[in-house]
Amino acid sequence: MHFAHATGFNAETYRELLAALDPSLDVYAMDARGHGMSKAEADPKKLRSWAQYRNDLEAFVETLSRPTVLAGHSMGAAVSMELAAARPDLVQGLVLVDPVIVPPRHIPMLVLARALGLTGRLVPISQAAARRRMEFPSQRAAVENYAGKGPFRTWPREWIEAYVEGGTLPTDGGSVRLSCDRVWESRTFVAASVNPYKDIRKVRCPITLIAREHDGPPFTRASRDAFMQCQPGTRLLVLEEATHFMTMEHPEIARAEIEDMAQAVRSKLG
Repeated sequence: MHFAHATGFNAETYRELLAALDPSLDVYAMDARGHGMSKAEADPKKLRSWAQYRNDLEAFVETLSRPTVLAGHSMGAAVSMELAAARPDLVQGLVLVDPVIVPPRHIPMLVLARALGLTGRLVPISQAAARRRMEFPSQRAAVENYAGKGPFRTWPREWIEAYVEGGTLPTDGGSVRLSCDRVWESRTFVAASVNPYKDIRKVRCPITLIAREHDGPPFTRASRDAFMQCQPGTRLLVLEEATHFMTMEHPEIARAEIEDMAQAVRSKLG
């Protein structure tokens, strides 16, 4: 099983979830290009889509040479889905947690904005990422800075600590700096797939989709309805008391669904 992280995060962020998985599973979690401890080139000027992320994940999964379930959160879920569509021979099951999928009615506007180079103006989170604080006196100071604030307000402290430990590097001056550069993170948000529905229709493996009841990006009710129209056989869980960061708030649900998917794949393959 491979778990793909969200934009701006890193594989270590999800260690509380991954460490609790059935020990009979071989669990992998790769830092995406430009994130965590990845050494791959991350030039924002060259990032025009999430195809590079998908290609990186494909190259990694090819090395496993065995039946594989892909799971992921946010960007990681979307990229995992795109790989399952492109390489059905590599992916035996999908567990998608609040994937980044735009509602169909927004597609024409986003296509035009991308052609005109104006996508950033339509993606507020991209603008916020571009202003993100990059440096802190220590990892502990970074944790204290995030705890209880903004998107981290619902995170247990151990998840914030894991995010900081997996996503900061020491500087020559003794401080720590986020390893995911804010320009790269901002560009990643802008480069998100505009129309993923053709890929969604191509997926042939079993899918579990975990979403939230609250309506809002990156996976709105309209997106959810459109996804289900493309893949009516999907197992859908809608969590009433959850934000986009449901893996941090309800890791036991993601864990159970990943384990169930893995068991289903094992049973199918005999």
